[in-house]
Amino acid sequence: MEPSLPALVDRWVQAGIITPEQGERIRADAATLPQTKPRTASLVAEGLGYLGGAIVLVGLILVMGLFWERLSSAGRVGIIGGVALALLTAGAFVPAGRLGAAGARLRGVLWVASCVALAIALGFTGDELLGWEGSEIGLLATGTTTVVAAVLWAIHRHVLQHLAAVVFLLSASYTATLTITDSWPWSNFVVWAVAVVWFVLSLASILPARAGAVFGSVGMVVGGLLMINDEWGPLLALASVVVLVVTGVVRRELPVLAVGSVGTLIVLPFVMNRYFPNNSVVTALSLVVVGLLLVTLGVVVARRRRAE
Repeated sequence: MEPSLPALVDRWVQAGIITPEQGERIRADAATLPQTKPRTASLVAEGLGYLGGAIVLVGLILVMGLFWERLSSAGRVGIIGGVALALLTAGAFVPAGRLGAAGARLRGVLWVASCVALAIALGFTGDELLGWEGSEIGLLATGTTTVVAAVLWAIHRHVLQHLAAVVFLLSASYTATLTITDSWPWSNFVVWAVAVVWFVLSLASILPARAGAVFGSVGMVVGGLLMINDEWGPLLALASVVVLVVTGVVRRELPVLAVGSVGTLIVLPFVMNRYFPNNSVVTALSLVVVGLLLVTLGVVVARRRRAE
């Protein structure tokens, strides 16, 4: 247990480090400082917030299960929209500054949940109130929610708000392209392209570097996998994971390297089966060679870091 301030002051006075008058002045000044709440209080508040949110969610599911079919379209939209507004308001009233990291996480979780509820409410609005179909409903939901998520991220610079903004931006890019072009390949390509832009801006520190690079790299892998059945999709997916691995090694970004490595494990079998469908020996040997190259690269990087 750390010694208290009065005990330290007494010790300093007895040791002659400070005079008794200085000790009294230190005690008097310390008495005027605001009392800080222990960290356990913020963790309890965070836990209660999560528990309360879970209970509200279960209650809403039960209510909707009992009365959902009896509600009008406007009533359904109103309930989900009310949940989104309630979560948004609750997050705004969380004293994130006073509760520290726990408060910031709690606000982030509440606002991410609010964005999800808003997207669902807008989806019901487009489907049941406006009578829209397909990609138009998706564009209404994801496009509007992207704007809201970006505003919340500007207000609360937390990684969860960053994640919500990226996810809804990629979704909105997909649905907007599908609405305009009515082309699945182009929609998948736009997801990949937006993720690449996000990744590059993060490397340039225009966006938050660490989180932005991770989210952008995951988007690149997902976009490549969406195009895996297209004519040039496997090569683009393979190029993406290679770029991520090289970037992770050169810049020593372990999260990016991890995403690239996992992406390689997922993408490489598709590429091998696509271009060598009837030659299992070539496929197996290629995987062994790639694995050995990655291991060698890891050893070289480790030795360089140790030398430095």
